[in-house]
Formats: sequence, structure tokens, C-alpha cells
Amino acid sequence: MWVVWTVAALSAALIALCLLVLRRDLQSAPRAWQVLAASGVPLALGGLGFLVRFWEPLPGPYLANDRYPLGPYLNAWAVSFGFMWLAFGVVFFALALLAAPTRRLWCTLVIAWFVAWLPHGIIGIGFAVAGSNEASVQLYQDWGSRWPGLLRLCASAVILVAHFGLAVVGFALTGRAVWRTRPPVDAA
Repeated sequence: MWVVWTVAALSAALIALCLLVLRRDLQSAPRAWQVLAASGVPLALGGLGFLVRFWEPLPGPYLANDRYPLGPYLNAWAVSFGFMWLAFGVVFFALALLAAPTRRLWCTLVIAWFVAWLPHGIIGIGFAVAGSNEASVQLYQDWGSRWPGLLRLCASAVILVAHFGLAVVGFALTGRAVWRTRPPVDAA
């Protein structure tokens, strides 16, 4: 388990380093772009949570679709997903601060955010239409009935609500700002 905590600590240090390096950019950015950039931080932290929660190191030999260094195949998928959230959150934070606040940037960030969350939307719609199975509901109830599981579920909920809240408000505020301004006319 030492490898999980080592990688998680290194990842947390890299997130902190990015925030530290970009703090002046954060302070000088317009408030709307600060809010949008801030939505990347809970997403990165959520990814870090996936690493710690699902990484179950396994010794070799490894077998595709069965055993990976990150754990059984579902755990390996969840850990790689956690790394994606971590990276996407950091890049999203940096782009919202460092790139020129234009309509093209805003559209690019909206599209990237939408594509990153699209699989979850499909899963959510699938559960809503077809219903969730009792085994999944029971699993989360059992998990939440014990103190560590309840704490993890609550922390995950706070992180996701913070991300979605900041993203929705940030996109609304930045969208209003970029779509109200007239684009510059190129002199021919």
C-alpha cells in the first residue's frame, strides 16, 4: 500500500505546486474566471480520492482485463479515471487563468468539460431510465453504514457539489462576460 500513498502524496504535492505557481495569475484574473478556474481544484482532489480509494496493488503476473498493478480490472479502470480527473482539473484550472479570456477559450472549456462528464451523464440517464439494481444500492448502504465509508461518501459528495457549483457559476459568469463584449474587428 506504500506505493498508493507515495503516488497520492506526490500527486497532491504537484497539485499544490501548480496552485502556488499560478497564485498571482489567480489573483489578477477577473472574478468570473477565478470562479471557473477554481472549479478545477475539487475535480483534481476528487481524482486524488479515486486513487486512494480504489488502488489495490497486485503482484504480477498481470493479465489484460483481469490483473493490473493498480488492482483488478475494475479498480485499474477507476484509478486511471482518477488520474484523468486529477490531470483535467489541473489543466482546466491553468487554462482558465493563463489563456486569453475569449469566446473561443470559453467554448473550448465548455466542450472539454461536457465531453469529460458525458459518460457520467449517459450512466445517470441509464440508471434513471432502466432503474438501479438492488445490489448496487445495498453496496452503498452497507458502505455508508460504517464510519469510514460514510466519511468517504460525504467527502465525495462535497467535492462533486463544489466542482459542479463552481463550474456552473463560473461558466455562467464568464459566458456572460465574453458574449457581451464585441469581438475585435481585424483591420484589413
